[in-house]
Amino acid sequence: MSFTNPLSVFIVWHPDYLEGQQIADFLYSILCRDFSKPLIRSMGIPVYFRSTKAANTSQPIDIHFNESEYTAVIALVDDKFILDSEFRKYIDRISDECDKTTDKCSVYPIAISKNAHKISAKYSLKNFIPVIESENLNAQIKSPVLHELCRLLMNMKKATDEIESASTPPPVKLFISHSKHDESKNDAIDFRDFINSKTQLKTFFDTNDIAYGSNFGEEIKKAAHESALVVFQSDSYAEREWCRIEVLEAKKEGCPIVIVNAVQNKEQRAFPYLGNYPSIRFKDKNFLQIIDLTLEQVLFNRYTIKFIDSLTDQYGIKANRILSTSPELFNFIQLKKDGLHNKEEFGLVVYPDPPLGSEEMEILNQLDDNFVFITPLTLPLISKMK
Repeated sequence: MSFTNPLSVFIVWHPDYLEGQQIADFLYSILCRDFSKPLIRSMGIPVYFRSTKAANTSQPIDIHFNESEYTAVIALVDDKFILDSEFRKYIDRISDECDKTTDKCSVYPIAISKNAHKISAKYSLKNFIPVIESENLNAQIKSPVLHELCRLLMNMKKATDEIESASTPPPVKLFISHSKHDESKNDAIDFRDFINSKTQLKTFFDTNDIAYGSNFGEEIKKAAHESALVVFQSDSYAEREWCRIEVLEAKKEGCPIVIVNAVQNKEQRAFPYLGNYPSIRFKDKNFLQIIDLTLEQVLFNRYTIKFIDSLTDQYGIKANRILSTSPELFNFIQLKKDGLHNKEEFGLVVYPDPPLGSEEMEILNQLDDNFVFITPLTLPLISKMK
């Protein structure tokens, strides 16, 4: 049985557009892996280039949409792309194929040229990812590309749509968790305003988003379950009960979490459950960097769960739990609650590569050796032991 990847990304550009290779390499480093940092965790999403013309043709290699559950095609539309009739036919054909696959495939055109909408009649009414200036192309396209891939993989509607049907999941939201008892509250407000005015994401900000008369605690918990949690870790954050509750609820639900280190002086006690997540220093209103990191975590979280789930099915392995982060002591609460299945000798927990170091694994094994923690690279060994 062949393996079907949850998501594949194809980047299409005209071979005469010299900056196309650089943009493609950048997106590859974000979505698949960064060759300059081989030991750090990567998303591992397959990324393919479609620029060189296939043998004996005037068009790039075909894209086979049945090889992945979801397929994203990113088209870098410059003037050379527009002027080449064969490339226009190619991108039109891709559009037709995507229309047949409903929500499983999408083309995301990037308007490198001001004339990008003239590429064909099929694209004249499409909403292109805009490029405002010729400088810093990577920074301009990173957030919208990440956001669209998140929505594709989560099968979401457009974040700017206001009408939500009962069968449609909500759009990607950023839950901004912050303390109201130090200056970080102003930074959190500015961050919310930046998101609402400059991006297509939505926010949950308890002061404005909890209806009068609602149960404050339940609304906080519900929002944490539906969102990526962005924590403004400030001097007083760990002292606030509801801030701690927001983190714990998000962890229970496997919600993507990003820590914004906004401590100005000191913390009397750092909240221990903020560990095991990516963090970024708050500096010079670096809101876009925070958004990019958060979207990376949303995409990584969703893709990793789907990928490991498909991989365990491929090997015929039943995992007790699939994690999108490295395991930690907090996970044992859920493992103990679920317990082992009948006649199981041990519980299997699969988490993303790379594996934990021996010093961390030793701590986990000391707590309970009835659970085995492995990564996708070691799944074949478990398969042979069956």
